[in-house]
Amino acid sequence: MKKTVRFLAVAAIAAAVAACFGEAQTPAPFVEGVVLDASMNGVTIVTGTGDTLDLSTMGVSRERYPGVLIGDSVKVKYSDADRDGARVATVDSLVVTVHSPYYYIQGAWVMPDPVKRGAEQGFRLEPGGAESIGMATLLVEDWELLVSRNELVLRVKSVGNGNVSVGYDTLRVEKLNADSLVLSKDGTVLWRLSRRK
Repeated sequence: MKKTVRFLAVAAIAAAVAACFGEAQTPAPFVEGVVLDASMNGVTIVTGTGDTLDLSTMGVSRERYPGVLIGDSVKVKYSDADRDGARVATVDSLVVTVHSPYYYIQGAWVMPDPVKRGAEQGFRLEPGGAESIGMATLLVEDWELLVSRNELVLRVKSVGNGNVSVGYDTLRVEKLNADSLVLSKDGTVLWRLSRRK
């Protein structure tokens, strides 16, 4: 009888403790995928199974969400948060596992000028625009990286010979990494660039 009373007492205490702490929390889910879209308030991930997941980044610190570029491969831990009475999937932490080509292509790219000994020519690619380096008659004004086609499109303005013309130069990306960018057109390498330090 004493054993039964003790068992019931221990069971009652365990039940009371469990009730105080609520039901056990399941760990926040992880998902791996590729960034389809990103803004200052959210990120859209396409998982390996093809599912699309929209996650809020509102109020998430830079340490937990360092920012991403379209095409980055990421591992995300997320949970539901209450936002004005609605449950919203929110980033708890995000790690970029593989950077997209956008990460590498931004910056200043140069090569030796074939005409002026000791000079450089090339261009700077930044979010929202581009500019020529060492080329007074060919002005690179904007750019777009077509990752799926492995192409870089440059919007250029030619101001040489007293004539002004604006056009687009579509170049194949033969090589792109942290230090090298090689571009070709119709099978001929036109640019063999290095990142300007």
